[in-house]
Parts: sequence; C-alpha cells; structure tokens
Amino acid sequence: MMLNNYCVPVLSKKDMDVEATKFLKRYCPEALERPMPVPVEEIAELKMNLDIDYVNIDEACETLGMMIFSDGLVEIYDRKREKYVLRTYKKGTLLVESDIGAKRNRGRERFTITHEMVHWHIHQFRFYLLGLIDPSLAKACRCPQERVHFLQTPEDWMEWQADNLAAAILMPAAMFRRKAAELFGKYRVGTRVNKYMWMGFSPGYINTLVIEELANTFQVSKQAAEIRVQTLGVRLLEA
Repeated sequence: MMLNNYCVPVLSKKDMDVEATKFLKRYCPEALERPMPVPVEEIAELKMNLDIDYVNIDEACETLGMMIFSDGLVEIYDRKREKYVLRTYKKGTLLVESDIGAKRNRGRERFTITHEMVHWHIHQFRFYLLGLIDPSLAKACRCPQERVHFLQTPEDWMEWQADNLAAAILMPAAMFRRKAAELFGKYRVGTRVNKYMWMGFSPGYINTLVIEELANTFQVSKQAAEIRVQTLGVRLLEA
C-alpha cells in the first residue's frame, strides 16, 4: 500500500472493496462466502490482539472511538468525578464510548469498533513516526461522531478512509449484493389503487423492508445499509 508525504495510505473510494476483501481474507474469510454479521469483537481481540475498553471518552460524547498506538497517558472524561483525567493505556487498546452500548445502538457500536480496527490495520506507521517525534503522551487517533466531508488534513483523510473501509468490511460488496437480490426477489409489488393507496406492498415500502433486513443481516444501522446501497449502486424499486 503506497503512502503519501504524510505517511497516510493512498486510497480512493474505488479501492475500498479491494482492501476490504484483503482484510476479510486474512481475518474472516467466511464473510466473503455468505451474508453474515462480521464478528468484529472476535477479530479485534483474538486475531488482531487488541484490547477493547468501554469508557466515557469525552463529556459530550462527540468522540465515539479511539485507537491507541503507543504506551502512555490518554485524556478521557471521568463522569463520576465530572472532570477530565489522564489514564495510562497500553499500545493496542481500542476505546469505545460506553454510552453507545448504554443506548443499545449495536450497529453504531460495531461500526465504531471496525473503524478503529481499520486505523490499526492501515495507519500504524504514521503514528509510529509521530511517537518518535514526541514520546511523552500515548499517540492516539480520536474519532469524532460526525462524518468528515471536507478532506484537508491527514487526520481528515484517515477518518474518511476508516469510515469507508469499515463499511466495506462490515458489508462485503458481493455478499451485500447477493442478499439484496434475494430480498428483492422475496417481495412482490402490489397494485396501485389510486394516487395514495396500494393493494399489497408499494415499491417504496419494499425498499424500506429490504434496507431494514440488510441492516439486520449485517448488524449495521439502517443509515449504514442505506449508504452502502447507494455506494454499490444497488437498484431500488421505482414508485
């Protein structure tokens, strides 16, 4: 994988499915053979030797995850004491905002873990170099809840890469398309009665059902499944 001048991998959107396939061949080849939820915790802890820790990363829950690349001190929020504290962490610790689990947002939780695994998988070299420049604190990648839209800094590019590659890993292209085709074949479009009513399922309702079942199959959020439908060009039914 080529690196740019900032030691960030050179990856475009068209590279994501290729890189996701490489990742899954290494860590979970069965996900390339049948539609299934990728076992992200198992991959992180048993195959990548990462330690997952659920904590309050910041007061406002604006940071959902963090990957720690070197031993040292990391600032996190202590909700009981209502202040920020420094805590010692080891290299290879994957922090997840504990409020995600408290809200039972399993899709968001799985995406966050995968996003952090991607940082570990492709961005280690940049953080290794940063650690040589300033070894005083642990080098960590803090991942904001808001998606990055304007790519200006190396950090912006890394977040964009982690978001897109995480989606491709959780919803492998061939398996996602296979499941979508199966689901569209499962439902029949009804008959339009008038401008407002259908006898049976309308195309729009079938689209909603398919996206919901795709989200359930791959254990991602409905928003993530809908974005993946658009990214892969899966054709929805026309009303």
